[in-house]
Amino acid sequence: MSHYFTTDSTEHDYKEIEFHFSGHTFKFKTDRGVFSKDRVDYGTEVLLKGVIKDAGSLEALDIIDMGAGYGPIGITAAGLFHAKPLMVEVNEDAVELLSENIKRNNVDAKVMTRRHYDEVKDIKVDMYITNPPFRAGKNVVLDMVDDAFLRLNDEGAFYMVVQKKQGMPSYRRKIEEVFGSAEVVLKDKGYYVLKGHK
Repeated sequence: MSHYFTTDSTEHDYKEIEFHFSGHTFKFKTDRGVFSKDRVDYGTEVLLKGVIKDAGSLEALDIIDMGAGYGPIGITAAGLFHAKPLMVEVNEDAVELLSENIKRNNVDAKVMTRRHYDEVKDIKVDMYITNPPFRAGKNVVLDMVDDAFLRLNDEGAFYMVVQKKQGMPSYRRKIEEVFGSAEVVLKDKGYYVLKGHK
């Protein structure tokens, strides 16, 4: 079996899960080979809470959901706030799930493969959110911080969630190096939501 950040060649194992957040219910189709296929993981929930607590509202904002998986971050933002997420994913199976889950939840969002995204240089957004694929390696995650700075409009915000045991202090230093400052906007059960402001 491949890791969730690669395309898996084994047989499909589709599931349907529900995510209850802020008085709303979102329904997702998942599959083997994608991150947290049995339930929306706690880190993603903490990330969403942290972003909303810090930003107040994501109403109609242009957002990049990097490493979107089957879509809980971008689809929740679109469903609650009519945000306009661009959901970027490297795993081809997850890209298919994303398209299905956007329809399933009746939200307005775009899906892009990471390869296509890297080719389009003029994408600019107000917010860049990620629950990074730590198993893909530290350099992959560090590159996301650099990418966020390039893609954000002035006054835009970058948010990521990381556990202390996953190297939170070093990622915080990277954000501070790139953005000039790094803030912890929420801490919950060992998860930290970090923010860089452009």
